[in-house]
Amino acid sequence: MRVPRPLSSFVGRIGTLADLGVLLRERQLITLTGPGGSGKTRLAIELAERVSDEFGDGAVFVPLAPIHDPALIVPTVAERLGLQDSRGRPLVQRLADYLAKRDMLLVLDNFEHLLHGAGVVSELVGAGSGTHVVVTSRAPLHLTGEQVFPVPPLPVDSDAVALFVARARSLMPDFSADASTVGAIAQRLDGLPLAIELAAARTRVLPPEALLARLDQSLDLLVGGGPDLPDRQQTLRSTIAWSHDLLSAAAREAFAVCAAFRGGAALVDLEAVATGRVADVVGAVQELVDHSLLRPLPDQARYAMLETVREFAVERLTLHRDSRQIAQAHATVFAQKVEPLDRPPIWQSNEYLAGLDAEHDNVRAALDWLQGNDPPAALHMVAKLSAFWAIRGHFGEGRRRLRDVLDLVPEGTPDRVAALNGSAWLAQDQGEPSEDILAESLEIASSIGDRVGEGTALLTLGRLELSAGDVDAAAQLVGTAKSIFEAAGDRKGVAAASLLLGAGASISAPPEVACAILEPCAELCRELDLTNVRARTLQVLGIAHLRADNLAAARAALAEGVPAVVESGDRFGISLGLGALVMLALATSRPRLALRLTGVRDEFERFHEVTGPPPLRLLTEQLLAPVRSKLGAAVSDAVRDDGRGMTVDQAVAAVLADDVEAPWQGLTRRETEVAELVAAGLTNREIAERLVLSVRTVETHVDRILTKLGFGSRGQLTAWAHEHGLMAQVEVT
Repeated sequence: MRVPRPLSSFVGRIGTLADLGVLLRERQLITLTGPGGSGKTRLAIELAERVSDEFGDGAVFVPLAPIHDPALIVPTVAERLGLQDSRGRPLVQRLADYLAKRDMLLVLDNFEHLLHGAGVVSELVGAGSGTHVVVTSRAPLHLTGEQVFPVPPLPVDSDAVALFVARARSLMPDFSADASTVGAIAQRLDGLPLAIELAAARTRVLPPEALLARLDQSLDLLVGGGPDLPDRQQTLRSTIAWSHDLLSAAAREAFAVCAAFRGGAALVDLEAVATGRVADVVGAVQELVDHSLLRPLPDQARYAMLETVREFAVERLTLHRDSRQIAQAHATVFAQKVEPLDRPPIWQSNEYLAGLDAEHDNVRAALDWLQGNDPPAALHMVAKLSAFWAIRGHFGEGRRRLRDVLDLVPEGTPDRVAALNGSAWLAQDQGEPSEDILAESLEIASSIGDRVGEGTALLTLGRLELSAGDVDAAAQLVGTAKSIFEAAGDRKGVAAASLLLGAGASISAPPEVACAILEPCAELCRELDLTNVRARTLQVLGIAHLRADNLAAARAALAEGVPAVVESGDRFGISLGLGALVMLALATSRPRLALRLTGVRDEFERFHEVTGPPPLRLLTEQLLAPVRSKLGAAVSDAVRDDGRGMTVDQAVAAVLADDVEAPWQGLTRRETEVAELVAAGLTNREIAERLVLSVRTVETHVDRILTKLGFGSRGQLTAWAHEHGLMAQVEVT
């Protein structure tokens, strides 16, 4: 998510934006403060849109309202930036290093409920960071170097009037009103943008004069419920309460239901939670939208509340006679959504995983409620979620959740076995010990006769041995697991075990042995609709076919498997796939592309701090050795470094396009002369003068040289010239 596209136009505050633009060039951390409804978020979005071009890496907006745990600040920011947990060091360090190398504007929205975690912001904008941060919060973060910018209310005689009229005309294009009346309404609402929008939403049923009279009456009655609140905050809460009290009974009930959701709600889920409470959910939702208490999200059949409105809704929900039942219904809906999950490495389709991504905050809310009210159900849910956390890289969050819930439910049950197995898998993802966890899992599984749980624990132990390079030990453990799965009729487990057995065999055993394991595995995955397991299997099968010189079968397997793995976001699988594509490029006589692909793989692994299978890296380096010897180290490194600028999608497309790579050609005597002078740093005009040629002729020579050598820049040509000793005869005066 970069910067969200607001559904409504931005009105006023031109001077405020200008002041912020100047301040942003001078200060690295700015906190926009003000009461709820003062327009902090809308101002931050508009600022980001206007200045994003001034930052080389653009602007990124991170909504923090849906999270309640300060420990999730870093994972939430990292997720927006495409970073995931990795091995070896805390995610906050990875994120700080990433931001230090970027010229970026980072907007952290709605920070006020996470102030205990404000120290994280200091780490992210530490010394030398190239990233500027704008925070919106009702209170300052109190950090060294923080520039607090109180967001002023709208001037009631100009911007506030313009906002009221604009929002009213969005409902009634022919709306008109006496400016003094609208000004009085704005004055009554203290110039608070959200309060003004809520009032403007009522103009379809109340003319401005009647609206003003209602506000004078209602706000006088409502203000006073929170003497510790600032005056403007009392005004806003009163305006929300006034707008809420004018709703129909059905809309008020739907309003309470909406409060159970975090990060937005799909209409189908609102209907599920509101079953038996609201007869016409669609009509009630439309009424909430009409009165600005609920907002449709762009390009999605989803709705969300502004955080200030949601806070009021949560208060109303806690007072609701059925608040517990509503929370339970919400938890049930999202517990059901994760039920199709199995266990790693048995992953559902990318479409299903993307749906869970969209509902991640609601899944967290459901798990929070179950953890406090139904721990056994929470244990079942975290066991299911371990597969999601693994493939989506939420290792730290998943391990914390599993640990907390396992402590709550110590009884030896199949759910505990599954949760322990999931915890061990995530620990391995982060390079942490997992033997003790799996020992407990095996002990419980054996004592209660949970054969599938026992097989999964053995499979996970086998994965540990395979990662350590002990293929024989891995094969014994995984082979036993496969036998258990076969006896239990667990065909998904059989597929997972076959994948790991085939992965070990694809490098260490004769290729026909690996193919004999992997081909039935791929077919079984097709039958079971395990698209992501099949994709990983096809990548490994492609490697086995390449080792067997079966080029057509290898290309077919990789053409299906690699793009699917890339789409899934499976980082280890992507690294493996890029290694397989290096082999495919070499097998199809495209050595320069193979070298560029090593650059793509190296940059991907560096950025994501992931390492592909060491045996595969060793194999690709052995296959590339003759190419490196022919080109020389400098040229090879230059071509590889050129690949670092390619995206993974570009790399996959280049290999699968099967374009013919021009053979490596030698240079003519004149081309060698030109190459020497380019490498010496002369411009085309200077070369033309030295060789008594036209500039146009020199340009043609340079283009032909780069094409022959397969280079994309004069820098690569310079490295090649030095590597091949062409500079010894060059004298530059």
